[in-house]
Amino acid sequence: MNKQIMESLNFLINEYKRLKKKKENKSISSGELEALKKLEQYLGKK
Repeated sequence: MNKQIMESLNFLINEYKRLKKKKENKSISSGELEALKKLEQYLGKK
């Protein structure tokens, strides 16, 4: 169970980093931008 939780958290963090890079490169879609905002809220990032 703990391994699955860690894998899920790692996936979310990696997805956050990927979307953050896309935003910096200004190649992010509106759906991805919405997902980034939700991930920022969930992970407590800004």
